[in-house]
Amino acid sequence: MMRSHSAATGSDAPPSSAAASSLSPHQWSDVVQYLTADELKELRLAGSKEMHLADPCLTSHLQLRMDKAPFFSAANNSTLSQAKKWLTNRRRLVVNHAVPKMCPYRVAYLVANGLLDSVSQIVIFDCHAHRRVFALLAQLPNLESLRLASHASDQEEGAMDELEFIVASVGRVHSLKHLDIEFDCVIPGSRLSFLRGLQGLQHLRLRGFDLSDGIRSMGGLRDLKTLHLCHGNFYSSPSNDVNEKDLINLLSLTNVNQVHLEGFDCLSETGLKPFSTTPASVKRLVLKHCQDLNDDCLPSIGRMENLTSLHFVHSAYDEVPIFDIESLHHINALVALKSLSLFYVLEDPTDLRALWGLTSLETLNIALEDELDEEDVDYLRQNILPMFGSLRKLRIFSEESMCCTCRHGKLEIEYAPFTFGDLVYLE
Repeated sequence: MMRSHSAATGSDAPPSSAAASSLSPHQWSDVVQYLTADELKELRLAGSKEMHLADPCLTSHLQLRMDKAPFFSAANNSTLSQAKKWLTNRRRLVVNHAVPKMCPYRVAYLVANGLLDSVSQIVIFDCHAHRRVFALLAQLPNLESLRLASHASDQEEGAMDELEFIVASVGRVHSLKHLDIEFDCVIPGSRLSFLRGLQGLQHLRLRGFDLSDGIRSMGGLRDLKTLHLCHGNFYSSPSNDVNEKDLINLLSLTNVNQVHLEGFDCLSETGLKPFSTTPASVKRLVLKHCQDLNDDCLPSIGRMENLTSLHFVHSAYDEVPIFDIESLHHINALVALKSLSLFYVLEDPTDLRALWGLTSLETLNIALEDELDEEDVDYLRQNILPMFGSLRKLRIFSEESMCCTCRHGKLEIEYAPFTFGDLVYLE
């Protein structure tokens, strides 16, 4: 209807409010599924009542805050028909409040009567405070994506018990394909036995577990495509290191194409063997804060022939050995590599000459113990970087750097700060 209106007038002007208000809620649902929550809000403010933009069916593609929706609370004045309007075809539920506001009996009723059967994604922050509600949501038949986060510390009374109960409950969600868990306290790795029941899992991110135990529980996840493991977390490093021989249990994960290992100290060729065995499927590898990284990991990485992204991310406080020239030569086998990060593993920027084989490299991120001055950067740009014919972006990270960007022909040079625990964009 809107297209014919524009054609009739012979202009690109938007349709009149009369034409827009003539659309039914069903027709509007085809339009708003491409809008964000803010865009839909603006449309509501600009529209009229006749446009029916307040109809709950128009928001089914957006997330619903369980801690704000009245029909989940004990003080519920909503009718069942009102709840159905808001929950029909709803795909994503979010809980973002540390104080429990949902009534478990209300949630149990909605789950038992199938009103939440369309939900496929759930995000729960401060999940230690919502154990009873999560146990009910874990029964949903079509739940595919789950994110759990908790800021509770090890010292918070009862928090560890609540989190261990929640983790055990995850093992009953056999339909899961995407699992992301991030805890500020550290759960024993033995609790990861729940993973054995999640055979369909494709994406796994774990932060806040003592991975000196429990890695073997991941060996049966043969559909896994993304593996992100952090030993402990930013706030706490477990007393025992990860036994890299446990990583051999992951040899069966032949479909993994993205690997992120954080806090895996003394990592060597043995630990990386599962990801470099032919045919190597890994396309992105991140080794972050892996102290005492062994030089012999580089031959193993050099066999990951499909790598397009490789990132060694450390801080000035990490104990990281400098890669020698001979070891760096192994990276030249990665002819498809497009982005590379070398944080505190080079003795001097001239060591980059050893990487003459990276003809596809487009983005290079470096951080050195001795900060580069303007003269150093000019030398690097004029005498070393031309070796990388495809290079378009150089990022230079340091602890005291100010954010700024300059351009020299096709090459963009960015200066950026980085300290321990920072999240950085590397691609």
